[in-house]
Amino acid sequence: MDEPGLQYPGEALRSWLRQFAKTPVAEPTLRLLVVLADTVFFASLGREEGEATRVRIAYHAQGLPGLQAVRETVFIGGARGHRQAWETLPLEPKSSITDFSVEALVKLAPAAHLPRTAVVVGPRDGKLRIQGLARRVEYTEFHAEGEEDVFILHAPEPGHLVVSTQGREVFRYEQGAPVPPGRRVALHDLLFHEDSAVRSALLEHCATLVESLPKVQPLMGGNREWYVSNAVQGLIRKMGALHHGGLIAFLPKQHDMERFRTRGKYSLPQEQGSLLRERLKRFVQARADLINGAWRAEAGRAAGTEAPEDPELKKAAAEHDDKATESDFQALVESIGQLTAVDNALVLGPELEVLCAGYQIAIPRSGPPQVFEARTLQGRPGPHYPISQHGSRHRAAAVFANQHSGAIVFVASQDGPVRCLHRPPGKKKVLLWSLLLTED
Repeated sequence: MDEPGLQYPGEALRSWLRQFAKTPVAEPTLRLLVVLADTVFFASLGREEGEATRVRIAYHAQGLPGLQAVRETVFIGGARGHRQAWETLPLEPKSSITDFSVEALVKLAPAAHLPRTAVVVGPRDGKLRIQGLARRVEYTEFHAEGEEDVFILHAPEPGHLVVSTQGREVFRYEQGAPVPPGRRVALHDLLFHEDSAVRSALLEHCATLVESLPKVQPLMGGNREWYVSNAVQGLIRKMGALHHGGLIAFLPKQHDMERFRTRGKYSLPQEQGSLLRERLKRFVQARADLINGAWRAEAGRAAGTEAPEDPELKKAAAEHDDKATESDFQALVESIGQLTAVDNALVLGPELEVLCAGYQIAIPRSGPPQVFEARTLQGRPGPHYPISQHGSRHRAAAVFANQHSGAIVFVASQDGPVRCLHRPPGKKKVLLWSLLLTED
């Protein structure tokens, strides 16, 4: 790697953090990160049982105990509490298993090839050691205490490296060099931030659904719009996690939905297509009953007017309903997201109605339309994006977004990042956002 312009990933990471880190990183930590980055990078070039190694490690200066001490804020009923942010599985300190090396990572990496799971690395006896496996629980909107000391190093495909902390990517290395900053936006921001053009379009698609959802105390369980964005986020994350490649298109209201139902390779009956939104409604209703009930009970205790029925029994029943409906809803999101493994597009209509899978998007002889990088969440157009450098799936996504004004299209290549394409109503330019997903 001594050609001009190419750097080893560790040295690229050191230079990057010195230049762009919001808070200075101490030199001893930098040296460790250099070793970690290079080891993960070279492990990603290995193969185990004929399969490429997708390596993910979690580093904490205190190793496994430090990871176990990270606490995340959650709301349970009406009370704010803390939970352990990482579920951990320690490994016995045997040198053949726990020596931190390229060979050891290649062997152990398949054990961590699960959502949000990583090989835990930390110092022991003056050396870096593999100390166990750990799985991060779902990230919440709150900062986890101690999370700033955790670094996730991930090789999503051979020769690539991603470094994250606190659920956010801070460094990406591809083709022998860092990816310039500002070229990617977080999926969470695209779907949840009030300034996002994509969020605004999605909520316009789902306006009737949003209005039909029960109101939840916003400080405790999120507003109604949050649940719709969260459902879409689950579908996109599932598509990305499959490492198969896929395309999901969300249609606005002014389209003939029956045409999509009949032309998809796998079409859903209308009553089945509405299942996603119906389960979402049941889930939000159960969450509202739990949180709003706890809120009212707390107000009643404060006013001395609490109902005579057993509050603990009522709370337990509400918590059971909440967990059951959430589990049912998440299982359905996973199943629908799995349909992206079918060739061609998974198409959803307004109000999260699932129309069909395997919908073929014809690319005209003239080729795909011009696509422009979105510079901001609001959709300010930037430079021309060479969409033809990608395969047929990306070109089809650009065509669909151009032909259906207001549609939102998410596309994933087999091992690359997820992208979003959208042509706002009344505009001529198809915009593209390259997305960051929180660590899977």
